[in-house]
Amino acid sequence: MPGTGRRVMVLEIGAAALGVAAVLPAVTDTGAQQVITTGILPLDRPRRLTATAGGTAADIKAIQVTVVGVDPLGAAITEVLPVFTVNTAGSVTGWKVFAQVTSVTIPAHDGTGATTSLGAAGLPAVADTDGILAAVTDNSAPQVITTGIIQPEVPRNITATAGGTAGDIKAIAVVLAGYDREGNAITETLPVFTVDTPGTVAGTKAFAKVTSVTIPAHDGNGATTAIGFGDVLGLGQRLSRNTVQRAYLNKVLEGTAPTVAFSATVLESNTIDLNSALAATPVTVELLQT
Repeated sequence: MPGTGRRVMVLEIGAAALGVAAVLPAVTDTGAQQVITTGILPLDRPRRLTATAGGTAADIKAIQVTVVGVDPLGAAITEVLPVFTVNTAGSVTGWKVFAQVTSVTIPAHDGTGATTSLGAAGLPAVADTDGILAAVTDNSAPQVITTGIIQPEVPRNITATAGGTAGDIKAIAVVLAGYDREGNAITETLPVFTVDTPGTVAGTKAFAKVTSVTIPAHDGNGATTAIGFGDVLGLGQRLSRNTVQRAYLNKVLEGTAPTVAFSATVLESNTIDLNSALAATPVTVELLQT
């Protein structure tokens, strides 16, 4: 209609990786373990961390860097990053999300020509079936988990995966509690598992934070339940209809239109699912405001 204007909004979901030494510049090996508490640079946002072995390749040992810090909820967390490959320069990536790093412990390498630095990965991360909570073994009673929960880097949907002994898996429904992007308390009951069948079920709400996971009892203690996250991302906007015009993954236009869910009232029910799999690179969404 002439004279009617609609504003295009550009949403950036996630961010590119920081440099390999963006959190801690390269530390030269001294022949002994080093505990670093100074010279650690602040993160721009909650992120997964990377450690990079460099310098003289022959001096690099298969060590594991330990990081201590704070998660997005302010809780203390510790992570032992994956092991380096001996005699090979390269990076490893952790899976816990840090809001702040307070100390980095670097074991001794095989020679003082080796260096170790700390950086941060891009986001949103690839979907991960245990990226929120490692597999919990059934104990014949309902379990309410409030510790050991890893927070998502961006608001996104949550998954539950039944594993272990197939015959012990029951058709239970995991219940999640947490917060949306605006800090409002939200809950979701995930779809039920299929009895006696390992597999993954996915929620539809975009959780910015997960504070508790309630797992009903299975049919036997051989069953496990892990909590992860999927490819569905929160838009952080309330839409009365699907007004998404274009979506980009790492600045590349998606050739197939994304799947969009919308709600004019429930923030966490406004989501986007790209046709392409996420790859720890930013997502850009162009939409019309409603």
